[in-house]
Amino acid sequence: MRERIINIRAGEEDFSERMTRLYDDYYKALVGYSMQIVDDLDVAKDIVQTLFQKIWELHIDVHNELKVKAYLYNGVRNMSLNSLRHKNTEDQYVREQSLRYEKYVVNADGDEEFFTEEVFRLLFKKIDELPTRQREVFLLCMEGKSYKEIGKALNIGTETVKTQKKKAILKLKKELGELSFLILLLLPN
Repeated sequence: MRERIINIRAGEEDFSERMTRLYDDYYKALVGYSMQIVDDLDVAKDIVQTLFQKIWELHIDVHNELKVKAYLYNGVRNMSLNSLRHKNTEDQYVREQSLRYEKYVVNADGDEEFFTEEVFRLLFKKIDELPTRQREVFLLCMEGKSYKEIGKALNIGTETVKTQKKKAILKLKKELGELSFLILLLLPN
């Protein structure tokens, strides 16, 4: 592996070949590292895949062995921790909001019904189907972040944040129909 990195440093290969070698050399180790954090093989694979995609899209310099290795492991650690935060946020909202609003759900016969995991599964499925930017903005709003904080985190303006949130809510309302009131449960007061 060290010989390959030396070749990369020497510039003997083009970016595509360097990326292929990096992927071959580090993929399994990075997935294993991510697994230690997220404890889910599919999520770990997605995280590593996303990191390599980011390197590819940003054309990050992959010549320096130490910098590349640090970038890869730091990136996987940060993305894995973010994945856990996202999962914890979803779980926390489901628990809190289902308890908070369960008494307000009434079926067509006028009988009270309790939120079920199926209702929230549907809601989060619809959130996952949102376009990427809308989903990112909506999930950060769920975490209680301000427009300014979201804009800074996503490197977009606050007006764009507002627009993306509004579009996400409209799309969710359309997709959820009579269950659209659930959106209110997810957004902080």
